[in-house]
Amino acid sequence: MLIYRNVATVMAAMFLLQISVGVLGVSIPLAMNAAQSTKLAIGFVVAGYAAGFLIGAFAAPRVIQAIGHIRAYAAFAGGAAAVTLMLALDDQFGWWLFARVAFGFCAAGIFAVAESWLADATPSDLRGGVISVYQILGRAGLILGPFLIALPGIDLVDSFILGGIFLALALIPITATRRGQPALPQGERVSPFRLFEIAPAAAAAAFGAGVINTGVLGFVPIWAEMLNPETRAAAAAIVMAVIYAFSMLVQWPAGRLSDTLDRRLVMAGAAALSGLFAVVLAVFVSPGLWLGALLAGLWGAASLSYYGICIAHAADRSRAEELPAIASGILMTWAVGSIIGPVLAGLAYGSPLAGRGLFLFAAAAAFALTAVLLWRSRTRKPVAEAEREPFVNLLATSAELAEIERPEDEPAREREEST
Repeated sequence: MLIYRNVATVMAAMFLLQISVGVLGVSIPLAMNAAQSTKLAIGFVVAGYAAGFLIGAFAAPRVIQAIGHIRAYAAFAGGAAAVTLMLALDDQFGWWLFARVAFGFCAAGIFAVAESWLADATPSDLRGGVISVYQILGRAGLILGPFLIALPGIDLVDSFILGGIFLALALIPITATRRGQPALPQGERVSPFRLFEIAPAAAAAAFGAGVINTGVLGFVPIWAEMLNPETRAAAAAIVMAVIYAFSMLVQWPAGRLSDTLDRRLVMAGAAALSGLFAVVLAVFVSPGLWLGALLAGLWGAASLSYYGICIAHAADRSRAEELPAIASGILMTWAVGSIIGPVLAGLAYGSPLAGRGLFLFAAAAAFALTAVLLWRSRTRKPVAEAEREPFVNLLATSAELAEIERPEDEPAREREEST
């Protein structure tokens, strides 16, 4: 029971955090668009989150080692709440860019603390179920958050206050726990350049996921509000909810399929499908709310499905004890792509093609990734099925959940739980 209490505490905190992330993921693009910011400026602000996240992913292990998990979590979550509330004070580009970089930094720290705690509290024989529940709750928060913006009487400025409230609430479960803190992180990581040497296909897929997904999702709310001008915030919430819901349904079956087929071919297939649906969206750029939500959901189901598979592919190419460092390298590669993608997406959306340009950008990038993955599948044999690591659905939050893979930690954990 102690294990489940510890895990539930972390999951409750992350659910509240993801509600805030879901709120901000929709309200910031809508607010900047309403303030008549250029699409390129919006792209830079979206990219600012990834830039801060990249810096925070490097810094978080050192901060945790210096002051411990609980104090680090309180500092990161308090900082995230403060910079979120800052968004309600002004709408200047520099102000918002600073706030998003700072939020990304704090978010990386929050995920590092929470997921290392989750990894420490979870025996390896329960890892699949625990990670699945954790990811489902996280996606549920992302789905629920945008709908808060659509509540009667809530405007876009109010949404920043809502985001800050949920970040403050996310402090309570972790800081109120009576459980001892987990072991301090070692901070091992593999650089993106080293990752390209070990598993080029995994590195390409992680970079592509950052470029395509972060870029497109940063502008989907702006496109979605045009599908139903009468209920703009609600339309954006519905489309984002469908994207996340469809991706949640597809990720596990796609991962299990990659356990039996060449993972590079599965990733290539997902990328090709995402490119195909992006082309359809580019052709039918104003299909109405419900058809638009369906097409966007199909795009999301394909495009958001291969990040976890690329981690599994990299794990196949490395030793088990290297997986946390490999997962960290993949996260860094994704973050670099997530800095570049929104800027390119902003240029595409800001062109005369507008929304059509956004989806053509997504299609071109997805087809380029497909070509790279197919090329890699022909230049190197796949890992034998018997030698593969089983798929575990890890998202681009931190590399700490990869620690659950380490069976040698079990005796120590069992001794701790029995005392």
